[in-house]
Amino acid sequence: MNRRNVFSTLTVGFAAAGAAAAQDGTGNAMRDILMASQKEKKGVTLYVAGQTIAMVVTLVGLEFVEGRNREMSKIVVKLTSIDAAGMA
Repeated sequence: MNRRNVFSTLTVGFAAAGAAAAQDGTGNAMRDILMASQKEKKGVTLYVAGQTIAMVVTLVGLEFVEGRNREMSKIVVKLTSIDAAGMA
């Protein structure tokens, strides 16, 4: 490998690492709220595509979050589709 290839490989590696770190930083705050709802059995409001979903989290998976509310005994929401979350 010459210097140019090494430099471009390192640049791509650092860019990917930075993107992963940024994604983890945002994902951790969201996951913290969801985990707190599950642990404390407190309600959380999820904002998905302009709609609100009020629920208590029962399970936080790798790709989905499960919960329940008064109307529905089981709600499953894809984590990547959640725009925001709030907990009272």
